[in-house]
Amino acid sequence: MPGKAVGRAAAALPWLCPNTDGLIRLAEAPAGLARPFSVDPVAADVALVLFLLRFVPPSAPPAESLFCSSALCAAALPSTAAAHLQAVPGAWVDPECEVAKRCRTFARAAAPFARRLAEHTRRACGERAAALAALAPLGWLAVAAVDPGTARKPLYDAEAPAAAATQVAIWGLDQGAVARRLANRWRLPEWVASALGNFNLPVAAARALVPDLGSFLLAQFAALETERRLGSLGLAEGAGRAELLAELKLTDAAAETLWSAGAPAEPLSHTLDPNPHKVPLVVNLLKMAGESRRRNGAALVARLEDRLDDLHRAVARVGGEADTRARDAKLRALAELAAGAGHEINNPLAVISGHAQRLYRTEPDPDRGEALQSVIRQTQRITGIVRDLMQFARPSQPHPLRFAAADLLGQVRDELAPFATEKNVRIELTASAEAFVRADRAQIKHALAAVARNGIEAAGGGGWVRLSCTESDDEFVAFVVEDSGPGLTGSALEHAFDPFYCGRSAGRGRGLGLPTAWQFAKQNGGDVRYEPGTDLTRFVVTVPRSVTLEFLDRQSA
Repeated sequence: MPGKAVGRAAAALPWLCPNTDGLIRLAEAPAGLARPFSVDPVAADVALVLFLLRFVPPSAPPAESLFCSSALCAAALPSTAAAHLQAVPGAWVDPECEVAKRCRTFARAAAPFARRLAEHTRRACGERAAALAALAPLGWLAVAAVDPGTARKPLYDAEAPAAAATQVAIWGLDQGAVARRLANRWRLPEWVASALGNFNLPVAAARALVPDLGSFLLAQFAALETERRLGSLGLAEGAGRAELLAELKLTDAAAETLWSAGAPAEPLSHTLDPNPHKVPLVVNLLKMAGESRRRNGAALVARLEDRLDDLHRAVARVGGEADTRARDAKLRALAELAAGAGHEINNPLAVISGHAQRLYRTEPDPDRGEALQSVIRQTQRITGIVRDLMQFARPSQPHPLRFAAADLLGQVRDELAPFATEKNVRIELTASAEAFVRADRAQIKHALAAVARNGIEAAGGGGWVRLSCTESDDEFVAFVVEDSGPGLTGSALEHAFDPFYCGRSAGRGRGLGLPTAWQFAKQNGGDVRYEPGTDLTRFVVTVPRSVTLEFLDRQSA
């Protein structure tokens, strides 16, 4: 290419074509490219790494790997590589040209040195620092892809070997300017684009321009030291070594030790012609890989989605069971406490009540008599509370019988009708399933009435309460109590079954309705639960079904 146009042509390249082995790896074993600068020379193909940086979706900053293995298996990667390979006939760097050899020697020394520096200083991710060090000579490689003969000319200037001024004089742009233009045109990640082309900046300037300063400084120092030992490419000529040592908190001795710790890199041997344009089957292989991943990916996604649904259901079930077990354990503990407390309260209460009644019968003073009557009334009130508490704590043994669920709901409605009228609340009884249950009728009726009474109190004037029942499954019948009240808040739901808790604005009297309902339901093999997630307040009381022959059901009815 004549004159100084080579630099502009290099800065306009649509891509750098990876070698044949790298493209085959992209098609057949992409997951192995996650750590390109670790030990695998095929994965360390700079052109392949640049391609992956452009087209692999960004992920969180890596701790050990530059790329996420699952993202490397995307169907779009081999298809995109095949499209570029067909559309751009050149843009490939012959690994045997002078510039490619110099850049490869540089990268194989600088990248592992940058990783060791990162591990020693803990300033940044070692894989990122290694990547930046290996990509530092991007401008050289781009010019070599356009014109390898012109690209090598700055290497033979004895006065200023590979200096930026020499590059400008020969190419029209120095390698840093070419790298900056390519990084922006290719939309490389910000941590890469801000570093490439700025390796010749001092620390103070880099601090203002480079967001990932730690990775940049490690890569810059690795480039500087590599050029000092293996020959200059003009990459870090503006960097100050003393300033970098101070910034990285390194000594000369530590830097020398880290440099010497690296083993010589194994030379890369090509099993096929490294130029993929001369291996026609590479394009077909990439296309087949993309198509295969698309087909298998859809099935895999479907399987993963189904598996995710299963896991979600399992988590919800386990969470619900855990909540139920925790609630049941808490209520059992409260029942034991209530039984003990009720017994301890009853004895002194009986003594107080007996003496008050005896004194009242013989008290001639009206004022004292009124005071004694007040004591007697309060002891009777406490007796009622203790009786309810004992009913919750130590309910009588159930006597299960078979009866129709719909009949029980009708009885509950009739029992609560006066209370609902007093509160100006409408009780609705919807069409119910013709189901039969087996339980202690009085206890289940008490449980349903307690839940429905709560609903009446919560619905308030002008509200409504709806009673119904459904056959929830082959084992249980579900009695449903819904009301138009505001529902339970998170804290109210947490304590709704605790005795004496009155968290709802409507109040619940002594706060023993739901705990006693739960106790009766549990004794009869059922349960009481609150079902959130709807606009209504909804409690469900489950009772074991009575399963018999159909003609017996008709006879019982």
